[in-house]
Amino acid sequence: MRGHTLAARGWVKEGGDLFETMKFLDDAGCSRYVVTDVTRDGMMSGPNIDLLREVGGRTDAKVTASGGIARLDDLRAIAALADCGVDSAILGKSLYAGAFTLQEALAVANGE
Repeated sequence: MRGHTLAARGWVKEGGDLFETMKFLDDAGCSRYVVTDVTRDGMMSGPNIDLLREVGGRTDAKVTASGGIARLDDLRAIAALADCGVDSAILGKSLYAGAFTLQEALAVANGE
C-alpha cells in the first residue's frame, strides 16, 4: 500500500482506498490483515508504525505487520501495538541480511 491506496499485482497497480476496502472485508468477515507499506518493503527502513496503528484502530480483525523491519527495536515498536490488534510480524530481508537472528526476534516477541 502507498499511503491509503492499496497496491496490487506486484505493487504496480492501484487497488482502491484502504479503508473502503477494509469496510467491505470487515463486513464479509475478514479476520486478519497483512499490512505492508510497499515503499518500505525490503528497504530495511523501519515499519510504518503509524499505518499499523491506524489500520488496527479501524478493525476488530487481527493485523500482521510486514515490510521495513530492520532492527529488534522495530519488533519492540510493533509489539507495543498489541492493544490495537497488531499481533504478529513477517520477517524477510532482516533475517536474510543477518540484522538479527530468529532466536533474537523470538526473544523480543516473548517479551525478553
